[in-house]
Amino acid sequence: MINFSKKTICLIFVSVVIMLASCENDNETREPLHEIFEVGNPSANAKKVLMHYLAWFGEGKEGRHWSYGTPRKPLIGYYSSQSWATHLYHVLLSSAVGIDGAIINVRTDYDQKSFDMFVESIKRIDEIYPDFEYSISISYDDQDATESAALSNFSHLKNDIIPNTRHYLTKNGKPVIYIWNYDGFLTSQEYRDIANTIFTSNAPILLKNDLDLDAVPGKYVMNSIYPWVQGWTNEGSNWGEGYINWFYNTQIDFKLNNKVEFVTGAVWPGFDDRNVSWGQNRWIDRKNGETYGKLWNLINKTYENKVDWVVLETWNDFNEGSEIETAEGEVDYQYLDLTAGHIGTYKGKPSLIDSEKWMLRAAVKIYQAAKLIEDGNRNYAIYYPKLQKSIEQYLKTNGQKSFELADEIITRL
Repeated sequence: MINFSKKTICLIFVSVVIMLASCENDNETREPLHEIFEVGNPSANAKKVLMHYLAWFGEGKEGRHWSYGTPRKPLIGYYSSQSWATHLYHVLLSSAVGIDGAIINVRTDYDQKSFDMFVESIKRIDEIYPDFEYSISISYDDQDATESAALSNFSHLKNDIIPNTRHYLTKNGKPVIYIWNYDGFLTSQEYRDIANTIFTSNAPILLKNDLDLDAVPGKYVMNSIYPWVQGWTNEGSNWGEGYINWFYNTQIDFKLNNKVEFVTGAVWPGFDDRNVSWGQNRWIDRKNGETYGKLWNLINKTYENKVDWVVLETWNDFNEGSEIETAEGEVDYQYLDLTAGHIGTYKGKPSLIDSEKWMLRAAVKIYQAAKLIEDGNRNYAIYYPKLQKSIEQYLKTNGQKSFELADEIITRL
């Protein structure tokens, strides 16, 4: 039998009282859980912010496209673009910072498969929140494009994708298609003719990153034009100021003269292809968020209320260093936090990101938990329902609770 002195017993008693008081204070300081879905809540706001999204990655540092080199490494590691855990992470995180959807770049069969899987992955969120609003659009990469391939791609989109998801991006009820231009392949008019051939009714909205100075008023071969990253120099100082101001002034004039239907802007945090195998030593210095802020200020101040849609360039082009997705070593999820603030100003609504960054931290935990389930390292029948509970709390902006629930999957609690 163990004998405790009165002094020891007293110390134990005091310690227990302090511990209980600490727990009680923790419960008192924690806010009550929100009961309303906030992330992806349907909105009537006509202003949209969409992210250019690369779906060409294969898992691991030597995986598809990662092996070509990157200046930064994703916070969650070298992920696969065909993983539903990756898709959940990207959709939840981007939606939480105010992004309305993803413009997914498609050039190869791998990209197209990733796109199709991305569409399927969002259904996992729909099961939890049936009214979840998040748009997906396709961006056809014009490099090596042929008329027959474009006809096949547009046909697949019309017949196999759009009818099977409520998430495909539309404007005024019409599907939206982006074209990423390469000189020497299909022209804007050829894309319009192909679109009208496949979509015999309800002709789609087309956007291209190539301003047609010969556009005819009222014809709308391209319904809008979006700018693309410009301005690089060897020392990284040129962020595209001259180009983007010319672009906005020209496109705003085009809208006034019925040469485009709406004005699309763009922002980029920087650019750096010096580490990638196809690089051309092009660099736009991020300047710790200053470059990103200058481009957003053009939209929110200089051309306030004149830019209808915004394209983020990019969410995850780690190869060319233009990503806003969080990278290893980045302090406090810098670019996602900045994005939430800038979008809040653009749309005139408050950010959903809390000061403690639980909403950003929880998304990472959700990915880690989901990946364990996806890879078969956690029993699906037992742990997937727990993951759904974590996602539900995330969608209700209960970031800390979501974090804790996901962490229970990781630690097997």
